[in-house]
Amino acid sequence: MPVNKQGKKNRTWYRLDNAAILYPSIQTDRISTVFRLSATLTEAVDPFLLQTALTKVIDRFPYYRVKLSKGLFWYYLEHNPKTPRVEKDVQYPCGKLSPVFNRNYLFRVRYYNRRIAVEFCHVLTDGTGALTFLKSLVFQYMKETGKKLTDKTGILTIDEEPDEEEFEDAYNRFYKPSLPLPETGEPAFHLKSKLVKKGIYYVITGIVPLKDILAKAKEYNVSLTVFLTAVYMDAMQEIQNKYVKNPRKKKPISISVPVNMRNIYPSRTMRNFSLFVVPRIDPRLGDYTFEEILKIVHYTMMTEINEKSISRQLSRNVGGQRNPFVRIVPLFIKRMFFPLLYRKLGENLFSGTISNLGLVKVPDEMAQYIERIDFTPGPGPVNKTGCSVTGFKDKLYITFGRLTEEAELERIFFTKLVKMGIHVTIESNE
Repeated sequence: MPVNKQGKKNRTWYRLDNAAILYPSIQTDRISTVFRLSATLTEAVDPFLLQTALTKVIDRFPYYRVKLSKGLFWYYLEHNPKTPRVEKDVQYPCGKLSPVFNRNYLFRVRYYNRRIAVEFCHVLTDGTGALTFLKSLVFQYMKETGKKLTDKTGILTIDEEPDEEEFEDAYNRFYKPSLPLPETGEPAFHLKSKLVKKGIYYVITGIVPLKDILAKAKEYNVSLTVFLTAVYMDAMQEIQNKYVKNPRKKKPISISVPVNMRNIYPSRTMRNFSLFVVPRIDPRLGDYTFEEILKIVHYTMMTEINEKSISRQLSRNVGGQRNPFVRIVPLFIKRMFFPLLYRKLGENLFSGTISNLGLVKVPDEMAQYIERIDFTPGPGPVNKTGCSVTGFKDKLYITFGRLTEEAELERIFFTKLVKMGIHVTIESNE
């Protein structure tokens, strides 16, 4: 492994952050580990100017100008001298990245009509990092088109040097050894639908008035994330009740809710820094009303999203990486072991995921040229369906991605919102 130069832009390699170490070993055609963020503009995208913008912006994000390389014990990220290329969008997003066609990059930039999309492998970053990159790319693209943009609030621009903190593995920085381990949980209920052919990934987006759904959440005295998670959980309960009649054969319903750790710890990292809270109900104890589910989700969030509670997860994850025995195990053995670990501590323990990036804000000068911001979750063959959420201007965009023909979960989820008096406009890539 080459020597790591410590000068910000001059670094030649980077260790994978704690969240990233699993992903290279679990990647398949089904588990692409790729998610997507997109901005739909008010004007058609010029591919040449988008390429110009990308060529300039990538050097502002040197920790993304990398390729994945193998060491004796771990994968690592190495500087990629090639120039990333924009490409025309395709019907099914979030496909596995091809080293050959993607010039060894772990992200790609796509365009179609008025849309600019970035698709990131989780090896590089989480939703917060990808959104920051998208905003910077769109900002620079608008400048290339001749737009006069002077307000840079919340934008990382090409005329500034990366901050050293942007490079950090914040998991290791805030690691506390010897903390009690979090409870592992038990296998959760999963949708039983048959998987579609490899390469197909259906996406359905429900667009709702932001003020209406915020008002409904306020009516229940909960946050928007709690409200949406409860609707998701209630929909899963309805599906399990439909197909599993014997209460003793039912399984817990657990929903994984990513937590942006930057809101808990003082870090500006542009790499992964998320952990999870997993509210759960146990239908073996009987049916739960929506109000009961809301209370469970609300108090789970209240008690677990804090530094003391979340640090137990952090301690377990980083502690495993730092274990002397694990460190000396050759990479080829780790690659066989990590998929088993992922199945045990990953998708198998929850019924679905809902990731809310919150209200996306950009300077008003930019916002006037942007119609919407969408967030598409990566595919997973165990959960089969996942959900991501963004707010932009006066709309909320609730996007489901699925690997099955049937959109039963999405239909039930959005029907529940409509029955609560919330208008939903549906879009799909089918």
